[in-house]
Amino acid sequence: ASLAEAMKVNTTLTQLDLMSNNIGVAGATSLGEAIKVNTTLAQLHLCNNNIGAAGAAFLAEAMRVNTSLTQLRLRNNNIGAAGAVSLGEAMKVNKTLTQLDLMGNDIGAAGAASLADGMKVNTTLTQLDLWENNIGTAGAVSLAEAMKVNTALTQLSLRNNDIGAAGAASLAKAIKVNTTITQLNLYDNTIGNAGAASLAEAMKVNVTLIQLNLMGNNISAAGAAFLAEAMKVNTTLTQLDLHS
Repeated sequence: ASLAEAMKVNTTLTQLDLMSNNIGVAGATSLGEAIKVNTTLAQLHLCNNNIGAAGAAFLAEAMRVNTSLTQLRLRNNNIGAAGAVSLGEAMKVNKTLTQLDLMGNDIGAAGAASLADGMKVNTTLTQLDLWENNIGTAGAVSLAEAMKVNTALTQLSLRNNDIGAAGAASLAKAIKVNTTITQLNLYDNTIGNAGAASLAEAMKVNVTLIQLNLMGNNISAAGAAFLAEAMKVNTTLTQLDLHS
């Protein structure tokens, strides 16, 4: 609370890292109030603070009016689907945030859908990290639909979300029309050879993707063959990870 009060009048602080300080909902609420009036803070790191859905809601409310924050890291805060819904709504009006890190928050498919809705109208967010959020196939489908119309996002990490082959297929369809994504991380998602085949077809027409991480996806020689065929015509991909 004391830090938050200081932030209301401070005009020089640009980065604040409160990682692993157990600030909880109360701390997030105080910071949210401060962010509403602060005009200089650009980076806020609140990883491992157990702010929950309520804390995320207060921060989301602040994001609606804040004009300086560009990076928000909320890893491992137990915000759940409800917290993601609040942030997704804030994304629809926020014009400054470029990086949002929600790793390890168990937002599920519903949370991913809300963030996807925000992505459809948001024009500033360039990096979204949803590593280990249990979004599943349904969550990947929602994000894929958003990618078809979003023109700002360049980096998307969906590592360890069990999206499966169907989820990969949806993302592949999006990649065929998306013109901004340069980095896609699908590490450990059980996409298998079928998922690899879908992505390979997308790579034949995509002209923006530079890095594709498919490590830990049970892709055998057959799946690698599909990707190899795509590489014969793809002219932009510079990094492909297939480590098992």
